[in-house]
Amino acid sequence: MIIDLHTHSTCSDGSLTPTTLLSHAAAAGIEVLALTDHDTVAGIEEAQGRAAALGVTLVPGVEISASWRAQAVHVLGLWIDPASPALLAKLRTQGELRRSRMRKMCVRLDKLRLPGAQLLAAVELQPGLPTRAHLAQALAAAGHVASADAAFRKYLGQGRTAYVAAEWPPLEEVLGWIRAAGGVASLAHPARYALSSSARRRLLGDFAAGGGAALEVVSGGNGNQHVDTCATLALSFGLSGSVGSDFHNPSAAWNPLGRSLKLPDGVTPVWRSFGL
Repeated sequence: MIIDLHTHSTCSDGSLTPTTLLSHAAAAGIEVLALTDHDTVAGIEEAQGRAAALGVTLVPGVEISASWRAQAVHVLGLWIDPASPALLAKLRTQGELRRSRMRKMCVRLDKLRLPGAQLLAAVELQPGLPTRAHLAQALAAAGHVASADAAFRKYLGQGRTAYVAAEWPPLEEVLGWIRAAGGVASLAHPARYALSSSARRRLLGDFAAGGGAALEVVSGGNGNQHVDTCATLALSFGLSGSVGSDFHNPSAAWNPLGRSLKLPDGVTPVWRSFGL
């Protein structure tokens, strides 16, 4: 069974609509797919309709931005109730944080003699919640940088001239949101955070103590060494294992849907308790 529990659509920073994403997933032989857009569940209803038609099991999900000791981290809420009023209210607040951050970054770009107002307008024309990826694409499309990657290197990456740190809610609060919405909390791409090995262990200790249930042991772009390390961490902290491509765009040939998503032996799959 091919399972992919971390994907994005045009409702956040993915390039495919929820309907097209499901079509691509079915064509790739994926049987279980989670749609986990950043801080929104806006695409779940559309995805559910297409999944049913294709015979794909859709896991309602969301990727929520949180803060742990001033480090931004992402938590996947899997098997959530996307209609939960409490969760929807919290996600609306997340959306406002994103919009405010985008405006501040565009002001900084304006001070760098770039057309901040025009770039903001271009971002706001895009569907879904604004992300730095949208702004990077706008900079590239207007010819201010050679590519979206170059925009991050020059302007938008952490420590760069237009970067604005986000004020995300504490990790323990986000874990509570997910549990209250009936979901399972999984820490996304744990090898990606700029943390020492001891700090990563402290993060996972706090994550588990706060009600986190799973760790994304296999994540798109990670090498085998990361998988082995994450598997060891999952076992050490009593966490289930999850797998996800973190798919955004079919043009990224190195990271297709369902790419090499197999848990190492000994790690309990997070989906086992859901009869999969």
